[in-house]
Amino acid sequence: MKIERISKSTTMFTFDSIENYLTSVFLIEKKSKNYLIDTFCGPGSMEAIINQLNSKKETVVINTHFHWDHIWGNCSFKGSNIIGHRLCRKLSDELWEEQINKNTKYIDGKVEKLLPNITFEEKIIFEEDGIELFYSPGHTVDSISIFDREEKVLYVGDNLERPIVYVESEDVSTYVKTLENYLKYNAKKIVASHTSNLSEEDIFSTISYLKDLMEGKKVDFESEYTRTVHKQNMDMIYKN
Repeated sequence: MKIERISKSTTMFTFDSIENYLTSVFLIEKKSKNYLIDTFCGPGSMEAIINQLNSKKETVVINTHFHWDHIWGNCSFKGSNIIGHRLCRKLSDELWEEQINKNTKYIDGKVEKLLPNITFEEKIIFEEDGIELFYSPGHTVDSISIFDREEKVLYVGDNLERPIVYVESEDVSTYVKTLENYLKYNAKKIVASHTSNLSEEDIFSTISYLKDLMEGKKVDFESEYTRTVHKQNMDMIYKN
């Protein structure tokens, strides 16, 4: 695991236990509360983070979406508030056993089901700390994003990724609207779960790619990885 300070308030913890796939969680330490964005693959993954926490402040856990590599460590924070979109709680619950069975080898520690206990539809703002959580469907139907108003850092979960995004919802037009909305935040820094340093250019290029998908345009990629992901995206959109 790599630990890196990415802003005055935020530490990024990056894990490499999933083959060829870096995954980061983010700890934002503010005046009122700590905010932990995602919990990776279990209690083992969370030990270093828990050791760093200021125990005098409340820790709020945020699940950006229901996927297993973002929620399995929730059980390290029993008694804490865990926030996600309403659909995140629903999908996490419905697909818990399926995700466990398919990805058992990545479990880190004794994983127990612990779902978001606070859910929302559109937006939650922690005014004292300037932390805004907002619904941003795209990669998945339940995706949310986080904006630190003080430092102007935008945390986008899996909605942005280089070299190519995964599309797991058929509603690609809404995905495009989410990315266009990101531009309104004028973020100084953009970070994602699997790509640590992004720019507005990445937003524009992803919008272009998604529009090409919707229009059925032929898109060529150089690597086997990007060709494979693109095929999966095409299959998702045109599966009917």
